[in-house]
Amino acid sequence: MTKYCPSCGEELIDNARFCKSCGINLDTLEENRFSHQENTRQFIEVTEKSHTAAIVIGYILAILVPLLGLIVAIYLLTRDEPKAKRHGKYVLIVTVIVWILSIISIFR
Repeated sequence: MTKYCPSCGEELIDNARFCKSCGINLDTLEENRFSHQENTRQFIEVTEKSHTAAIVIGYILAILVPLLGLIVAIYLLTRDEPKAKRHGKYVLIVTVIVWILSIISIFR
C-alpha cells in the first residue's frame, strides 16, 4: 500500500519518518492525530454529561414555571445527543399537561 505525504502529496517510502520533498516530520503528524482523537473523545464525554443538569432543570421548570420549561424543552430538542432529545420530548409533554391543567383550573 502506497502512502503519501499529508502536507505535499509526495509518495513516501515505507517506514519514512520525514517527507523527502517537503521535509515534514511524519512521526509528529501521527502523534498529533492520536492526540486530536483523544481530545475529541474527551470533549464528547463532557458535552454528554452537561445535558444532565438541563434535563433535571427542565422537569422542575415544566412543573413550576411552564413557560421556562418550554424553553428548556426546545433547548434539549435541538441537541444532537439522543438522550437529550428524548428528555426534551418528555419535558415538552409535561409542560403542555401542566398548562392544560392550569387553564382548566382557571375556568372552573
